[in-house]
Amino acid sequence: SSGINAEYGISDRLRLQKEQSESHIARVELIGREVEDIRAVQANTLSRLQQLKRKHAELTHRVLQVMVDVEVQRKAGFSLQPEEEHLRVQLEGIQQELNAPNQFKGRLSEMLSLIRMQSINETNINNANSVESGVLAGVHSHLSRQQDGISHLLNIIQDDLEYLTIIKQGVTDKQSAVVV
Repeated sequence: SSGINAEYGISDRLRLQKEQSESHIARVELIGREVEDIRAVQANTLSRLQQLKRKHAELTHRVLQVMVDVEVQRKAGFSLQPEEEHLRVQLEGIQQELNAPNQFKGRLSEMLSLIRMQSINETNINNANSVESGVLAGVHSHLSRQQDGISHLLNIIQDDLEYLTIIKQGVTDKQSAVVV
């Protein structure tokens, strides 16, 4: 009677553990789906946030343009103030320096030409090196296969020499047996 109770207790316990395990698995799957949903919402939120940041930057720039236009309209018809005149003179001086052929613009054009030529030369050198390294890899592969082939042929020749030695020994033994 106690054996039946023990078996019943064990089977009942196993059944309960199985049910609890299935319940845990179902709960973990539910949590996994919820996590995936949250990740999808987060990705959508980040995308929307980036869109709104771009829109904010565009609107900020537009507001600044409107403010400039309003200020220009407000000051239309008035003469420049002394600070504005001084700033205009400074900006014109900088513009003249930049446009002078022997100054920044000319030097910048010269440097751009040098950089382009240097990048073209580096590209040609890199292409030559890559071709050479590709050819080198091919030669190395070919030589490795040849070396493997030669090693295989040497093994065959050594085996054949051993067989010939055995055959020669057998022929010599037969000849000596016939002579006797």
